[in-house]
Amino acid sequence: MILQRAMLIGWLILPPCIGAQSGPPVFPLAGDWQGAMEVKGTVYHLVQHMNTTPEGKMTALVDYVDRSIEGVPAIGGSFDGSRLVLRFFYWKPSPKGDVLDYKVSSYEATVSASGDSMTGVWTQEGSWPLNFKRLTWQVRNPKPAPPTVFDGDWEGIEYETADLRIHFILHVSNTEDGLMIFLDCPDERFKGARASKVTYDQDSRQISFTVGGATWTGKMTADGKALDTSMTEPGYHFLIHFDRRPTQKTQSN
Repeated sequence: MILQRAMLIGWLILPPCIGAQSGPPVFPLAGDWQGAMEVKGTVYHLVQHMNTTPEGKMTALVDYVDRSIEGVPAIGGSFDGSRLVLRFFYWKPSPKGDVLDYKVSSYEATVSASGDSMTGVWTQEGSWPLNFKRLTWQVRNPKPAPPTVFDGDWEGIEYETADLRIHFILHVSNTEDGLMIFLDCPDERFKGARASKVTYDQDSRQISFTVGGATWTGKMTADGKALDTSMTEPGYHFLIHFDRRPTQKTQSN
């Protein structure tokens, strides 16, 4: 029942007093949350990470602990101070099993007055109680570390059929917690899906990472300008070639 592909579009939070502060408002739900959901006798453990982008948009990433899937992003939602609504995207096979239909699930919850718990319901092919308790009150942003040969932005295309092409963008950066990879897919309208299980070897220039239910394994070319990968997810296998994007130079204010 857990989604294979997910999307993220942050949503704007209006500050209580426009113009009263230079940066985005502090999101009261920012931090980590832990919960469990029982579906037909099976218990699924989830961890939710909530934050605010520099543009002032709220984001939510969900880890499915039992399936070792991390960083599944929400596609949107709202929070009015007590009521939280999150939307998620998933594919469901058609009755014949030859086509995947686009579906949207939701999580609606009431946040306690103390801000340390939320009580809600997950709706996807049915409704299931899902409550979260706060683990941390702050989001930890790892500090940058010396870059690897993989650091930078990469752009590739997945040729699913003769007429269907899916574009991907990888954002790779090294941190004190290890190499971090975030995946964008403009065609499926998601951005910032975090990779898990990242492994790499700079000498052989090989890398492997998992995003949602898909695993990429690849090798960088000798000139460091391209990355040839093999992407595998349940029922599918594609070869995806990535080209390194030119480094963007920033201008001082």
